Amino acid sequence: MLSATIRSEAYGDFWRPDQGLVQSDDQTGSFLAALFSGGDSRIAVDPMTGLNKYLCPPVPAPELTCVSSCTASPISHRGFERATAAFLHVAQQQSPRQRAHRLTSLRETVKARLLQYFGVGTIAQAILCPSGTDAMLTAAMLLAAERPGEATTAILPSASETGTGVPMAAMCRVFDGPDTGRPLSDRVGTTVEIPLRTADGVPRSEDAVNDAFAAATATAAGHVIVYLTHGTKTGLVAPVSPPRGVDVIVDACQGRITPKTVAAYIRQGWPVVVTGSKFFGGPAFSGVVLLPLVRSPRIAPDVLPSVSDDAAGLGTVLRWTAALATIDAFEPRAADMAGVLSRRVASAERALESNPALVPIGGLRPNGSGWADQPSIFTFAVRDPMDHARLLSAAELRPLYERLACMGVLLGQPVSVGSFGGLRVAIGAQDLLDESGDGGLVRVFAAFEHAASSLRRIGGDR
Repeated sequence: MLSATIRSEAYGDFWRPDQGLVQSDDQTGSFLAALFSGGDSRIAVDPMTGLNKYLCPPVPAPELTCVSSCTASPISHRGFERATAAFLHVAQQQSPRQRAHRLTSLRETVKARLLQYFGVGTIAQAILCPSGTDAMLTAAMLLAAERPGEATTAILPSASETGTGVPMAAMCRVFDGPDTGRPLSDRVGTTVEIPLRTADGVPRSEDAVNDAFAAATATAAGHVIVYLTHGTKTGLVAPVSPPRGVDVIVDACQGRITPKTVAAYIRQGWPVVVTGSKFFGGPAFSGVVLLPLVRSPRIAPDVLPSVSDDAAGLGTVLRWTAALATIDAFEPRAADMAGVLSRRVASAERALESNPALVPIGGLRPNGSGWADQPSIFTFAVRDPMDHARLLSAAELRPLYERLACMGVLLGQPVSVGSFGGLRVAIGAQDLLDESGDGGLVRVFAAFEHAASSLRRIGGDR
């Protein structure tokens, strides 16, 4: 378990190691409870550490150096202030009817802003969801409703690159909690997972991945849905060219995608799923399905109400409000961010290559001049201190990941990469908005060197 004492300074007046979450007043406590309501088990804060599953506190944490936007980040100061104001706007109303009206108005404002940012206000509708996986589930249910009773084959990248709950969501099944696996529709289906890497962690070529999706499609039964993941856990895009004649759902949950690309997908009739909690650094969790308007008439009328974002409660709306604070700051500067990102990329690559204990793992290759055309997630393996020819597994990397968090450095959590594991350094919108310095990368790798030294000493004692 992480030491609350070590991390307590990051929480200011909100956290004390002997008392847990300290609510400075009833209003603050009510706001925090609302902010993290309406999600699944991953959003819950451990009362002993004050952290969620992804080691994030529920409040701004200025003492932490976070390069974890590929997993989750603590809420930013700008997001905290924006969400607090939105909460008070709703909660200070006296009657339940007034509060419900204010919440509806706030929800519609969030949806309208997202449609505006992505430039799809005339061709899509926005459906808010408590998380990215919930949004994937919603998209799957919407497409299933177009062909009631027909079996489905979902073809998608391996779960190690998308998320453990995504294959179940693609099959319209509960993906979290005691009911995990329970079907939410009577549709029979199966999933086919396509590996994006070889056993040694090297990304397969675009042509090889495209061919694998095409081969799986050719032998698939029933209604085929291909999941185009535009930004996997390690930054890949796959398949770049989906097979023709199949339905496609775009998993852009990482948010490392331009409005222009989102609009292009929507124009092809493909639903796009995005979150505010990855690249845009909003608090976990917040998802949205951008559903092409051309699809709405195909969906059974009794289905749309069941997936309506009226079910997206105050917590979802507040978390999106926080993420939009960063989107609003990022949007007018997006055109200039490629240069800032390229400098951070160079710093990260130099640091990884200079440490013999680390093995850089291939990710997105630069494919254009915009910020989203550059890699912003850097995955690296760690050599076993007892056998430098062996790379540690994802499970073996977990203690190192937690040790770094105790030292005030939060990375992307360990993932499986081929036959071993990898840690991740991710550069998000909030990092790019702060153009000064190196975005904390010097501190990140200094802390890693210290933590790795401890790991070597422990290894030497085995």
